[in-house]
Amino acid sequence: SKPQFYMIWLTFLFSAMAGLMVIGNIKLFGIDSLKAQGIDVAVASAVAGTAVAWLAVLNGLGRIVWGTVSDKIGRKISIFLMCLFQGIIMLFFYKMGSTAIMLIVGACIIGFNFGGNFALFPAVTADYFGNKNVGLNYGYVFLAYGIAGILGPQLAAYFKDAAKGSSDPSIWITPFMIAGIACLVGAAIILISKPPKKER
Repeated sequence: SKPQFYMIWLTFLFSAMAGLMVIGNIKLFGIDSLKAQGIDVAVASAVAGTAVAWLAVLNGLGRIVWGTVSDKIGRKISIFLMCLFQGIIMLFFYKMGSTAIMLIVGACIIGFNFGGNFALFPAVTADYFGNKNVGLNYGYVFLAYGIAGILGPQLAAYFKDAAKGSSDPSIWITPFMIAGIACLVGAAIILISKPPKKER
C-alpha cells in the first residue's frame, strides 16, 4: 500500500463526509435555520424538503459534469477543485441556510460536488494504480465512503443532541466548519499527491 492510496483515501473520506453530513441533516438544519428567521415550521419543512429534492437532482448531474470536466483538465485538478469548492460552501452553508432560496442553492452546490466523488475517485484510482486492479483497489478506496457515512451524519447529530432539544441554528456552525475545513485539507492532500512511479 503506497502513500498515494492513503492520500486518495483521506481525500475521499473528507469530501464524502461533508456531503453525507448535509444529506443526513439538511431537513433538521433547514427547519432550525428558517424557523429562527420567523418562518412558519410547516413552510420551513417544505423548503427543506425542496432542498433535499434538488440536492438529489444535482448529485446525479454532478457525476456527469465532474466526469466530463476531469476528462478535459485531469482527475487530480478536478478533485482539488471539487474539494476546494465544497469546503468553501460548507464554511458558508450556515449563513446560506437563513433564507429559503439560499438554503436550496447551497444544497444544490453541495449535492453537485458530492456527486463528483462517484465520477472522480474511481477514475483517479485507475489513473494512479492502473486499470488492471481497479476493481480491488477501488473497493479499498470506497471504504472511505462507508466511514464517511457514519462520521458525517454522527458528527452533526452529536452537536444537535448536545443542544438538548434547542432549535438554535448556531449549533450547526461547528459541524459545518469541521466538514468545510476537512474538505480544504482534502483539496491540499490531493494537490500534493503524485501518481506512483511505474515499477519496471
